[in-house]
Amino acid sequence: MKVVTAINSVKETLKSSELFHNLTEDELDKLLPLCQEQFYEPGTVMFCEGKQCNYVQTLKSGKVALETELAISRSSVERATIDVLSQGASFCWSALMEPHVLTSSGRCLETTEVIALDGDKLKVLLNENPQMGYKVANNLVKVVASRLENTKQTMERILSVIFHDLKAPLAAAESYNRLLLDGFVGELSEEQKNIVKRSSKRLSDLLNLISNMIDFSRVDFGGFGTEEVSLTKVIEDCVETMYPLAVEKHLQLVFKAPPELPIILGSASRLKQVVTNLLSNAIKFTPAGRITVKVKDDKDHLQVDVIDTGIGIHTEDLPKIFDGFYKGLNMEKRGAGLGLSISKRIIEGHGGKIWATSPCPETGKGSRFTFILPKRRNKRSELYGEDFGSG
Repeated sequence: MKVVTAINSVKETLKSSELFHNLTEDELDKLLPLCQEQFYEPGTVMFCEGKQCNYVQTLKSGKVALETELAISRSSVERATIDVLSQGASFCWSALMEPHVLTSSGRCLETTEVIALDGDKLKVLLNENPQMGYKVANNLVKVVASRLENTKQTMERILSVIFHDLKAPLAAAESYNRLLLDGFVGELSEEQKNIVKRSSKRLSDLLNLISNMIDFSRVDFGGFGTEEVSLTKVIEDCVETMYPLAVEKHLQLVFKAPPELPIILGSASRLKQVVTNLLSNAIKFTPAGRITVKVKDDKDHLQVDVIDTGIGIHTEDLPKIFDGFYKGLNMEKRGAGLGLSISKRIIEGHGGKIWATSPCPETGKGSRFTFILPKRRNKRSELYGEDFGSG
């Protein structure tokens, strides 16, 4: 009687698991010979990141923290919790996939019982039963995707906290430099001023980098807030701000737009961030010539083109330039590679799209960055609560 009860208990656990929940009774019965129950005390490390994975596990009771290592420095490695698993969760899925290396560590938060299935035997069983294998493989993809998303969110939260904590002391150091340069503690020699100015410039660069990092970790449309925005005014402000930098490099900076553009809904400050970034890049990578900003009023959207006559973008870089931290082949001239990725998030958060073409089709050289934004919704779409930018 106890044996039957134990078998039924194992089967119920498999029924509720992420990997096996949609299997038939017959398919579940085929899994039972591969199962073994394992028990762990609170605080036990069940498995370690980077080690060989031999068993696929499903949590029967208790809680398990999935942890990953973070190399804070060459001599310091910390663990970050990326997920807390409870009953029915499946883990150690790499036992089913080459090279069978664990991607995280598992630590018991309380008394824990798991159902473990031998990975090699499970693979054989699934190969012999293709329909069953298809179901498990489909479930496995969902589990892996969920873990990756949780890892991504955890890393973004950690980055955000770290960079917020870094920003305050750097801002304080920069303010002290400003006091020195303004003569509040006495006159400085020209050599001393140059040293402090260089130090202040480095601090400003670090603060800008941290701001970009924070943006990269949290930018989404939900945090923008919407208002009526004049795209003409947004671009005019950006051109005015960037004009001195263009003049300094002897570049022409031109803005062309129709006399009247419709008002759109969005965040003026975030859109300025996008245009400023595109103009900054254009100026940075254009040794000589002209930078043109053009706005086109299409039926359903407004289109903005930022065109330069600069060095252009390598063909192999084009598909990747909007990826986070991607710098491309001219790495010595680039920053952290976040500006375009943040711009992409902002534009997509407004329901639009952004892309790059190089060389620019109109001039045969340089680059053209284009983004489109949907026009303001009509009353009918507002009444029915359609998503912003849906049509």
